[in-house]
Amino acid sequence: MQSAQQLGWNEVFDQEKSGWDSIVPYLGVAQMLAAQATTIVDVGCGRGSMADDSPDEVFHDLRGPQRRVIGIDLDPVGEQNPLIDEFRPIGEDGRWPLDDASVDLGVSDFVLEHVADGPAFVAELTRTLRPGGAFVARTVSRYSPLSAVARTVPNDRHARWLRVLQPRRKERDVFPTEYRMNTERRLHELFDADFELVVLHRVGLEQYLLRWPRVARTVMAVEPRLPKALQMTLVIYARRR
Repeated sequence: MQSAQQLGWNEVFDQEKSGWDSIVPYLGVAQMLAAQATTIVDVGCGRGSMADDSPDEVFHDLRGPQRRVIGIDLDPVGEQNPLIDEFRPIGEDGRWPLDDASVDLGVSDFVLEHVADGPAFVAELTRTLRPGGAFVARTVSRYSPLSAVARTVPNDRHARWLRVLQPRRKERDVFPTEYRMNTERRLHELFDADFELVVLHRVGLEQYLLRWPRVARTVMAVEPRLPKALQMTLVIYARRR
């Protein structure tokens, strides 16, 4: 006999994680704001790999009645994303294929660490978001142990290392990292002129250590006690003035 369908994603109901993990403040706020939006843009939408395996990942789906989710990406693989209504490729000039002040909500999940030109990214976000519109993002802190190690490994070897840490992750979902807009200070430098900005620090390193349960449990206990800059994830809320 099949069990009843469960509501919510598991982190919400895990007392050890719900107060620290990034998925709750990222997806919870994104879903809340999406309910008030008409046009949403998923910046760096990719192919929608989060929908590959787990039914829980439906919570990444921001589509709904009376609203449209547009995915944009440099990689044409975004055309395969099942969680968007429309895909628009970003051209070689880097300009986003969106009209001025046409977007209510922008979201970006673990994309900012791959952005080479932070000022250009924020300029396009500023241009395309309407006044009062919001941007919600999740990215890796430059000072986390994960990114500290990643910066010592050439980009062309990242896929090899991730096969050890995350065997189920596909090589086609591994991209070069830059870490040029991945500290709280740098984000304020980029956003403060045109946005109200809040940056949260959250954990998540144990997700890369699940093959070694004892190590993962130890990291889960220790990481919340680290200085906030060393915690793995930044959750970003920005509202256009």
